[in-house]
Amino acid sequence: MNIILIILGILSISYDFILIIINPGTFLDIVSSFTHIWLVLGGYLIFVSIYRIRTGHSFWSIWKKWVKLTLVSLVSVASVIAVINLCLILNPAIVSSNESAEHVILLGGGIDKDGKLPESVISRVEKAAEYLNQHPDSICVVTGGTLKWLPYPEAPELKNQLVKRGVAAERILVEDQAKDTIQNFQYSCKMLEEFKGESTEEILNAPTAVVTSRYHLRRSERLARRMGFKNIKGIPAGCPAIYVLHSYVREICAYVKLNVRILVTGEPRSLL
Repeated sequence: MNIILIILGILSISYDFILIIINPGTFLDIVSSFTHIWLVLGGYLIFVSIYRIRTGHSFWSIWKKWVKLTLVSLVSVASVIAVINLCLILNPAIVSSNESAEHVILLGGGIDKDGKLPESVISRVEKAAEYLNQHPDSICVVTGGTLKWLPYPEAPELKNQLVKRGVAAERILVEDQAKDTIQNFQYSCKMLEEFKGESTEEILNAPTAVVTSRYHLRRSERLARRMGFKNIKGIPAGCPAIYVLHSYVREICAYVKLNVRILVTGEPRSLL
């Protein structure tokens, strides 16, 4: 059992390093990365294994009964909440190939320190380009500003990649100020208003497709509907297999955080 835990701990720590290596960032970006949850988990597994080997009893045994019951209760509740939220995340509203969206909003998902988009974001670009080439009347907003600790905004490179895939540059609006998904929708709506000369209500009522990774789609749609988008569905993009476990764990945390935010503050609210 101890050997198994040590192996799992080493694998968890290795996973953290692999994720950092394949998507390089600046020093501060790496230090603050959510991927270090795997480093913490791996360190804990190795620690409890060594503790058991050296003392002859489990680390769990040193805690009092009421502490154990409290921890078990908290873990059980957290597990139920995680499963419920995962079920929601796995069931977004999807745009069918024959549905024509007036607007397409392509969400950024990261850029490295050299200004290159990671493979998971390129997958989003490819899905957006495929849809836009099938629906030549749709207008696309690429949205993504300069992320914390990184030197380049995402949106200009998103546009470059779409143009390389055959989408006419005049159909692409570049929104390069947004720092999060709420701002993605807020600023995209404003940009479409100015470009088309329409009211906020007209933009929010128009058929809209959001392009992002499948794991991120349900939360994006929920945010958009909270902000007033009446007719929004998603176009899901895949992500490399190495990212899947980490992406869904992070997304569960983000979805729970969103639920708490809505419950406590009522934010985000409609743009009208």
